Amino acid sequence: MPTNQRPPAPDDFDNRLKAARERREARVRKGPGKLGSSDSLGMGLGFRIAAEMVAAIGLGVAIGLFLDSELGTKPWMLILFLLLGAGGAFMNIMRTANEYERQAKERKAAEAGKPADSAGNIDDGDLK
Repeated sequence: MPTNQRPPAPDDFDNRLKAARERREARVRKGPGKLGSSDSLGMGLGFRIAAEMVAAIGLGVAIGLFLDSELGTKPWMLILFLLLGAGGAFMNIMRTANEYERQAKERKAAEAGKPADSAGNIDDGDLK
């Protein structure tokens, strides 16, 4: 800071800080990457599905390799548990997708102001 310039007053700093926080909050509320937006939810869902696939298949392969080495059945247990791991991964993906769909229906119902039941179905009133 140049020697001929005085530092800003503390009140001025508080006002500038408050204005900066308000600008940041406004940007976060309307920005495309805000927390809870469909972009961040979709990306999180994709990472979750990928992690579940790798974990289930990896666990199946590990169990298969262990059993093959202990029982001397190479490669049959590996093949069996690889298929079981892939099946488990597929079931987890379907469960995750159904949960995501239910949450999306609940969010949509909340935005529309209509109640949703535990299955995520929107009560349309007279439209039955």
